[in-house]
Amino acid sequence: MAVYLISGDETLISLELTSLVDRLVGDNDRSMMVDDFDCAESAFSMGPVADALTTMSLFMESKVVVVRHLQDLDAAFVDVFVNAIDACIPEVDLVMTVTGKLPKVIADACKRAKAQTIGATVVNNSKDRITWVEERLVEAGFTYAPDVARIIAAWFGGDHARVSGLVATLTSAYGEGAKLSRSDVEVFLGEAGSVAPWDLTDAVDAGDAKKALEMLHRMMIDSHPMQILALLANRYAQMMKIDGRGVRTADDAVAILGGKPFTAKKVLEQYQRLGSAGISKAMDLIATADVDLRGGKDWTPEMVMEVLVARLARLGGTTGGRITSRR
Repeated sequence: MAVYLISGDETLISLELTSLVDRLVGDNDRSMMVDDFDCAESAFSMGPVADALTTMSLFMESKVVVVRHLQDLDAAFVDVFVNAIDACIPEVDLVMTVTGKLPKVIADACKRAKAQTIGATVVNNSKDRITWVEERLVEAGFTYAPDVARIIAAWFGGDHARVSGLVATLTSAYGEGAKLSRSDVEVFLGEAGSVAPWDLTDAVDAGDAKKALEMLHRMMIDSHPMQILALLANRYAQMMKIDGRGVRTADDAVAILGGKPFTAKKVLEQYQRLGSAGISKAMDLIATADVDLRGGKDWTPEMVMEVLVARLARLGGTTGGRITSRR
């Protein structure tokens, strides 16, 4: 059994989660191997989660159980979840995500399970970026020359999602515990990056299709289309979470979404522009793109994502008018 806890900012969590689950599933059938639960859903129940953690798969030798948005877990379910973590069978890998603070009993259960923590936090200044990269290298078991972390941080800029891919590549190339020199790293850096997830979502929100497509093309250099689709889906799912709940301020939004007030404010402002009808339309576009990426349409993945982003940007440039509840 392996336990993973991904915490930080919602936009980066979705990228880390997709990457981790893809790695755990490998070449196996995802639909048969992964049980996915979301604590934020109104129909969420702890019973199926506990069963998934404590029972063998009928068809696979192992399985992955994903529990999203732990910050939204009802207090009545906490003890049951802790007991399920403690009773988790060796054939299960548990992956959890959280944007806020964990209840202490869950944090203690994670410690007992020796959970691996994955930070998905936005780091803006250069000193903190270097420290963040150093933490990723240490977690991977590397030792490294003094300038290695600085080179990686300067090269990728705010593109934190690419660092995880680089670390995986370095592990594959040199093995765990290797000592990295500057030249060891430079051959794998690829194109310089500075595209953070919000560079794409901000352009879409502003209705700037040209910039949104530029950000999309840069992100697709190192990110799978399904990862970017998950990022966009999560963006509008956040808006759906505050729909019909009387949210008026960033503080109101934070109470529901977790995370930072600045991020919650941007979600709230776009929700107020689009309204319920606009959000519903966006989710329909994303659902269609998901089907098309899986072979529903004879288009390249790049074309599917370009059309989606252009349509979302056009939607983002409109004003939804009076907001009506979908609930």
